[in-house]
Amino acid sequence: MRKDMKTRYNIFFLLWGLLLCGCDDFLDVKPKGKDIPEKIAHYDGLFNNTILTNLIFSKVNENGSITAQQSEIYFIYMTDELITDEASYANMGRSARAAYTYDPDIFLEEDYSAEWSAAYQQIYLYNVIANGVMDAEDGTTQKKKELLAEARVGRAFMHFYLTQFFCKPYQEATAVTDPGVPVVTKANSGETSFSRGTVKDVYDFVTKELEEACPDLPLQTQHRQRVYRAAGYFMLGKVYMAMGEYGKALKALEIAYEGTQNSSIILELFDYNQEIYNWGYTGAPNTWGMSCTYPINLSEDNNELIYNKQVSILPITLFLYPPQVYVKPEYMALYSKNDHRAKFFSDKDYTGVTQWPYSKRVCRYMFTVCGDLPDLYLMLAECKARTGDETGARADLLTLREKRMPAAEAAIPASVNSKEKLIRFVLEERTREFMMSGMRWFDIRRLWNDPLFQDDKKNYTHKVGEQTYTLTEDRLTYRIPPKVMSFNSGWVDNN
Repeated sequence: MRKDMKTRYNIFFLLWGLLLCGCDDFLDVKPKGKDIPEKIAHYDGLFNNTILTNLIFSKVNENGSITAQQSEIYFIYMTDELITDEASYANMGRSARAAYTYDPDIFLEEDYSAEWSAAYQQIYLYNVIANGVMDAEDGTTQKKKELLAEARVGRAFMHFYLTQFFCKPYQEATAVTDPGVPVVTKANSGETSFSRGTVKDVYDFVTKELEEACPDLPLQTQHRQRVYRAAGYFMLGKVYMAMGEYGKALKALEIAYEGTQNSSIILELFDYNQEIYNWGYTGAPNTWGMSCTYPINLSEDNNELIYNKQVSILPITLFLYPPQVYVKPEYMALYSKNDHRAKFFSDKDYTGVTQWPYSKRVCRYMFTVCGDLPDLYLMLAECKARTGDETGARADLLTLREKRMPAAEAAIPASVNSKEKLIRFVLEERTREFMMSGMRWFDIRRLWNDPLFQDDKKNYTHKVGEQTYTLTEDRLTYRIPPKVMSFNSGWVDNN
């Protein structure tokens, strides 16, 4: 397998010349080069690269090396559990400060946007594969269909990812008129006219692609950087949840769950009751931030990872960086006394001396947006609760909670005694599981118009000193980066 992987990476770099030009125009779509994939191994090898793993906008150099142009993402500064002080705020970059204070102008004319450019960069590569793999010189029809399905699923999810920043949250009543993002299905750099279309256009494309392609995905995978059936249906479930289609989401997520139970790679929840200490936690002094050995997403030992499409939260969590943001005390209070997830946070330096005004995450620097087992269990629990299977929802919650704290503390509180309270408890559990990871952003958008969560909006605030900044509906969408708008003068920008 090691030799096979080396061969695939070599093929990738040989073919990467087709993506070698600058990215300043239109959608940051790459022009075709002289090296065109011909064999099935060429197309297969194109999937094995970090461009498709990391949500970072990168420049590919003439020698095949990769240079990050924009690695920082800004939704990690916009979630409701965060707080800062004036000294820490001063340490932020300009765009991070804009995101934290819900300023509409996160990007200036000279700025790249990883949220926009990385997505279309990946879509271009997926299109190279999707447009040509069925005409490969060799390979079986089944293998070609599997690779085509993987490319279609990949480009569909990246279009969905774009909607989470540059489109309003999905609402059936307004999706037909709300501005979308360009749907791009051809690796054609000669095209210079793109329409934003509507939110409905994008979601129709995404769901159709996923519904048609997922059945053709392979049942098994060799590693977590490749899409297989469990990962594809996980993505489909996440899309339907964003649409409020919880019945359809549940159907897809149950297929994903079945796939995780019959996987060729190890897929199981970490038991924090044991593993937290194996990863280096001792409690005192606080060397945990420097010595934490929680498996990275690229590691074969990250057994919770279904598929790795990772975002970096290094700017707000790396122990050696100047502190920028922290967790509000009332959110830290969501952890019960023996919930091991609270051990990932500290207000102390490596000597054990209190250094910061609030607690911050000091361990784990990458999270995947699609997907891992904790997210799968929590999505299943929410969909079951919303569709009437409260028993199933409680079982999924308990499965996760028993791996995060002692069994005696894992029981769902007796006060959670109605369907509505159970749904709210699931979302509270999501907050505990994904605290200070940026993942809360997607729930805030999804639940913005949900009648059950309107009272949460009072918490959607950030403070700097005595100044309070409030998240508004307009700020659920970024403005289109000025660098992109300059090449698409006919577009109407977001508010």
